[in-house]
Amino acid sequence: MGLKLRGVLRCGACGKPRGLGGHLCEPGKRRRRRTALQNPLGWECGRCRKPRGVRHTCTQRSDFAARKRKAATAERQRKRKAASAARTARRKQAAADRRTRDRARKTAAKAKPRKPRARGGDSHEPGTCGDRDCQKYGCRSYWQGMTDCPRPHIGD
Repeated sequence: MGLKLRGVLRCGACGKPRGLGGHLCEPGKRRRRRTALQNPLGWECGRCRKPRGVRHTCTQRSDFAARKRKAATAERQRKRKAASAARTARRKQAAADRRTRDRARKTAAKAKPRKPRARGGDSHEPGTCGDRDCQKYGCRSYWQGMTDCPRPHIGD
């Protein structure tokens, strides 16, 4: 809070303080105003340096809103970059998987065709099993059907 002295009279033509002596100004093209009397003392706020009257309320300027906007923008950009990096990584992984599958398919096509694998052990199909007392389900059903059938069969 400071006290400032200023001139009492202001020029009606240019608005500059007149003081006791006359000053030189050219009021030619400007609108002529009245010479105004002013309060010689002016109060100035110590914080905001504005002229202070009876109703002056000093408000501190804060950059909170600007910092909040800047942080939100930075966060959006960070998320955008992360999403872009994830998309790029996913695309590269898919391309690598395709290359691996293509390589495997080409090597399989170049390899010799394999012979069918011989079955190990007895195949045990009900029609080829010669044991009438075989306890396997298929054999029992087969031989039961053979005994129930009224028609003649080879081997009976």
